[in-house]
Amino acid sequence: MSVKTKATTKHSHDPYLYLVLNVHPLCPIRSAAEHERAKKALRGLAGDKRQVVAEFKKVLISIIEAYEREAGLQLDTSGVSASRIVRHLLAERRMSVNAFAKSRVISQSAMSDMLNGKRDWSKSAIVSVADFFGRDPGLFLR
Repeated sequence: MSVKTKATTKHSHDPYLYLVLNVHPLCPIRSAAEHERAKKALRGLAGDKRQVVAEFKKVLISIIEAYEREAGLQLDTSGVSASRIVRHLLAERRMSVNAFAKSRVISQSAMSDMLNGKRDWSKSAIVSVADFFGRDPGLFLR
């Protein structure tokens, strides 16, 4: 579902405000039902590449993550390799390894070798990957 910002409200001239008022409020989540609504709203924005939507999704994700942390809903990723995490995050974004490597200024062959376990992850690659995905670098130290 792509959000249309040409609503017939008095706020239709401000796409960010439209998202807050019509897609999901940017406030703390207090219940499982609100958590489900927030995740549904986030899924509904998948594929929308506009900058305003990207900013909105970043904030909504942080609100969802805060609720999940407080509710003890975090997944245990200790047994998951950095390669699997990166491949999952790339798949979520429908991004190729080659495009990702270019965006991080890492050679495609080096990125492929790291993802295929033929090469250890360099510290600079870990920092770059963590920065790109907005994650703690420790997630990729495996």
